[in-house]
Amino acid sequence: MTCRALFLCSTLLISISATADTEYQKQTMEQHQYIETLDRMNFLPGFLPVIINNSDIIELTDTQLETLLQWRNNNRDDVIHTMNEIARKRLQIKESALSPHISSSRLIQMQNEVFRLQRKVLEYKLSCRELVIKTFNSNNWEGLFLVLAKEDVGIAPPEQYISKR
Repeated sequence: MTCRALFLCSTLLISISATADTEYQKQTMEQHQYIETLDRMNFLPGFLPVIINNSDIIELTDTQLETLLQWRNNNRDDVIHTMNEIARKRLQIKESALSPHISSSRLIQMQNEVFRLQRKVLEYKLSCRELVIKTFNSNNWEGLFLVLAKEDVGIAPPEQYISKR
């Protein structure tokens, strides 16, 4: 091979590799955007990170905090995996919808799988909600609503939890 041909082959290989990396990064970014969108579309808010990060303001005891951290450690990977799977399947549906070889019934099946996964995420969130309800006392609820008011999440606390802190 001449030096010129070797240079052209090297340039082509680098270009293909860079394109593949760019495509992978683009797809990864799209998945993260879908996850954020899906999280905003969930009917239950994801307040566990807010609770853990503000445990001092919420006045959680060490035992309460440990209980919540244990739930997070036991479930976080499964929740993230499920949300990634939702994002992946939504992209797959978009791509499949453009194919004339994919039937409407197949698209419905694919969408039903996304619904099943969304329900799974909902069940995780309900499980977390139940744990928070069992773990919190009235003082903790007041602290949480104080934190949420500062973070301006757009949710007004119930009247009984508005205090003169």
